[in-house]
Formats: sequence, C-alpha cells, structure tokens
Amino acid sequence: MGKPDEGDEMLMKRKLRWLVVMIAIIALLATGCGPKGVNDVVGDLNKQVETMTGYKMNAKLTLQTGKEPQTYDVEVWHNKPDFYRVALTSKEKDITQIILRNEEGVFVLTPHINKSFRFQSGWPENHAQVYLYESLVKSIIDDEQRAFAEEEGKYVFDVKADYQNRSLTTQKIVLQQDFTPIKVEVMDTNKNVLVTVDFSNFEKDAKFDNDSFNKDRNMETSNLNSSIPTMAAPNEGSKNSFGVIQPSYMPEGVDFIGVEKVEGQDGPQIVLRYKGEYNYTLIEERPKAATVSYPSGDIVDLGETMAVMVEVGDQKKTMTWTHDGVEYLLTGDLTKEEMIAVAQSTFNQVGK
Repeated sequence: MGKPDEGDEMLMKRKLRWLVVMIAIIALLATGCGPKGVNDVVGDLNKQVETMTGYKMNAKLTLQTGKEPQTYDVEVWHNKPDFYRVALTSKEKDITQIILRNEEGVFVLTPHINKSFRFQSGWPENHAQVYLYESLVKSIIDDEQRAFAEEEGKYVFDVKADYQNRSLTTQKIVLQQDFTPIKVEVMDTNKNVLVTVDFSNFEKDAKFDNDSFNKDRNMETSNLNSSIPTMAAPNEGSKNSFGVIQPSYMPEGVDFIGVEKVEGQDGPQIVLRYKGEYNYTLIEERPKAATVSYPSGDIVDLGETMAVMVEVGDQKKTMTWTHDGVEYLLTGDLTKEEMIAVAQSTFNQVGK
C-alpha cells in the first residue's frame, strides 16, 4: 500500500484535535453540573448574606425544654446594617414580646402591659439567636468541623450551637439551594432535639416603612393586635393579688431565708431572700406600665420570655422579666448561668 497523501494526514490531525477539544468540553460541563463542594456552598452563602440589604421572615419556634412543648410565632425584620425587629408571640397565651433595635438603642417591649426597657447593647452581634438568619449563617461559616450533605435537593449542615443555653450543643440547619432557611433543630449532648424552628415566607432584600422600627409604633400596633387587655392579670380577680411563686431551683450552698409581703408604691410586693454561697433577693409584683432606661444592659433569652440583665457593680447583677402576669426582679451576686437557672425555675409554678 502507498503512503497516505499529505491532505489526508492533515485531515486526520484536524479531526483528532477536534476530538480532544470535545472531550475536554464534555468533561468541563460534567464537572460544572455536578454537586457543589461544601466550600463552594459556604462561600456562596457568605456572599448572599453580605450583599443582601435585609429580609423579612416568619417562623414557628417550638421549645421542648419544659414539661410541655411551648410554641411561638416569630416574625423577624432586619434592615441593614443595624435595624432589627423580632416579635415573639405565644400561641397559647396570645401575648407578644418585641426586641427592637434602631438608632436610639435596643428595646425589649412588652406591649400588653405598656412596659419597655431601653439600653445600649451589642445585640444581636454578641448573642446568636436561633431565629436570626445571620446567626445561622455565621454558625455554618465559623464551624470548620461542619458536616455537609445534599438531601432531596436541599443543603443540610450539622454544626456547633453557640447559644445562651449551654445545654444546647449541636444543630442541624436545612436550607434550600437558594439558601432560603427551611428548618433548624438544636440538640443537647445526647442528640435530643430541644428547640425546633420551622421557617416560612423568607423575603430577601425586603422593603420597610419609615417607621417600621419606631418604638412607639410597635408598642401601639402590637397592643391593638393582642386580645389581652392592657395591665390585665390573667386568672386573677384582682390585679394586685397573687400567690408566692417560689423558684424550684436553688444553687448548691444557698439557704432560703424567708419570704415577706411589703407594700410598694405601686401595690404589694413579695420578697424572697436567699443567703450562702450566693446572696440574692427575688421580688415579685404585678406588672406596671413604665419605660425604663439603662446606660448598659443585655438581653437574656429565658426560652418562654425575654429578660433584661444589668451589671450594678461589686459583681452584683439584676435580671428583670415578666411571665404569666407576674413581674420579677432578681438581684444578687449570682453568676449569669445561675440567674438564668433561678429565673427559668419560676415557670409553671403555682402561687402558694
């Protein structure tokens, strides 16, 4: 046989080059259509949070930390960089509590009793909240030991939990592939789910009215939406009468000294005193309308309600919260963790 002519050889080489190019293109397309790696997903998630101007979101919060599950409707508004409005409504009691941050500071509002606390605070930067989108994203980004999977077209992350309740150690965060939050389950060391958040109606780059984060507007509109009359005392014939609510928890090395009823400026108060390893006093009274301002303070999530904690010097602190128609003021040299434990142990107690 004779040698192929020069034209045939060039044609074969040209076909071979095209074949190599096509194989490369097909390989590139196959790689691009495959599942993203965790670093790509986390990078895209971080970009979304950085570029979005804010959001509106609704959620159902379920707590399994007590004898019976407690469910709350949560509405979150965030307008970058610093404006926040978080409304938590008890589905059982139809009472709303609002955390508000605007140019004046941070507020904890309890509209149905016309009570508000105002203080300067780094909230929420210094306290992650399970119902805040940016808190969840930060927990994903910060945990370099994160576990990641794609399940039924959704992104699932298992990461550390860093909340005020130290018994909550891990969490599963489920996102749509456009990074819309779907669900969060927060667990203890035994993998028991203690907190669940089911998200809905996530609106990225939401628009807000000029007074959306105004304190007076939020007090008025939330009061109108509540079926609980202002200053009402649930399940009591008189707003000034209630039994003694004694905390079920007492720190080790502490003795209960006694209880007395005193007449305050705005009605009767119940005063419980404790001494020992920690020395503290718990005052109970019917809530009264007031606006209280502190130069500093911190929001403490007690689960069933929000509290305000303030340092008063000499290692002493005060914590104030309202629950089931009673306002509490805890003052003493307790640690923050012990204060939270005492406060939460007043829930679901029957007055004596």
